[in-house]
Amino acid sequence: LLALLDLLDERWVVGDLGCGAGHISEALAPCVAQVIAVDESGPMLGVATKRLEEHTNVDLRVGTIEALPIDDGTLDAAVLFLVAHFITDPSKVMHEVRRVLKPGGRLLIVDLMSHDRVDYIVQLGHVWQGFDGEQVKEWLSNAGFTSCRYRPLPADPDAKGPTLFVASARRPSY
Repeated sequence: LLALLDLLDERWVVGDLGCGAGHISEALAPCVAQVIAVDESGPMLGVATKRLEEHTNVDLRVGTIEALPIDDGTLDAAVLFLVAHFITDPSKVMHEVRRVLKPGGRLLIVDLMSHDRVDYIVQLGHVWQGFDGEQVKEWLSNAGFTSCRYRPLPADPDAKGPTLFVASARRPSY
């Protein structure tokens, strides 16, 4: 599936928002002009720095997803990969992501579908027990995104956690 990353435009600037240890940035870096990777955790950014040291086109930044350290209209695309369930106010964050996207820019979210694993809140610090499609599409459309889509991803038969979904949206070109 990593080969599909070559569908990305090599001139793009892509935001890995809530980059954690840098796995997504590492996958994106060979296929785009620049990755701006943001996380608020110093220890996670330390791991990401080591992982990404060979990728000169990755710009690691300390910051929160609610107040991204990225100028307006900078990104061609943004990725929130297993981040949304940690966010207190996803609706507010969708507005912030829209701000940093260029007109016509794309947002991709991969996260947990709604589940009943209450232990994730206590053990892992999750704020949300996943999301359903209507909820996600409402946040996106209320933030001014268009072409909002949500679909479950096929579950790995060996997976022990909740099923994942992918959602995508576009900042209007006007």
